[in-house]
Amino acid sequence: MLDNFINQLRITESELQKELKDNSTITSHKKGDYIIKNNQYIKVLKIVLKGKVRVYQENEEREILIYYLNAMETCTLSLSACFEDCKSTVNAIVEEEAIILNIPVRFVKDWNFKYKSWNTFTLTIFRESYHHLINQYSNLAFRPLKDRLLDYLISKANHNVVKKSHQDLARELGTTREVISRLLKKLESNGQLHLGLKEIKILE
Repeated sequence: MLDNFINQLRITESELQKELKDNSTITSHKKGDYIIKNNQYIKVLKIVLKGKVRVYQENEEREILIYYLNAMETCTLSLSACFEDCKSTVNAIVEEEAIILNIPVRFVKDWNFKYKSWNTFTLTIFRESYHHLINQYSNLAFRPLKDRLLDYLISKANHNVVKKSHQDLARELGTTREVISRLLKKLESNGQLHLGLKEIKILE
């Protein structure tokens, strides 16, 4: 898995390849495992090699989705903490069984100055996360929740069926279960979907 990471990131510096092999570890995690917890100091940068991780914030007993991490991605907020020695402001929980590359933060900052390929990796992560967050902000600010809900269902549908609870949808979209239930019923009355037992069918 580490060799695959090195190849995909095009890490050509032999010294960095050796440092990665000598100073990092790889761990496996089940669905529901926390890999980052809010208000804890970031001691290790965690990079997803395989699987899926949900990064979110909690506010007044509500969860607000920040983004998902997939293979070869890391949490930008954790990456920035490596340069500042500060606490995490997010939680990160495994959504699909994951394999994680763990790098102590003391190396992350030094590598950014020593190795061009590592600097390129960190800059790419910051740039892509910035664009993602700007797009997410635009959606929150300018698009009605009903439209965002329908788009989300379409993106998650498997053969036009989504198997998620109203509470799960509320968590993903940063609202309450009651609001989601009301919007789903409205979409159903408009003939855009059908609400079944523990599943939602999107009508074409």
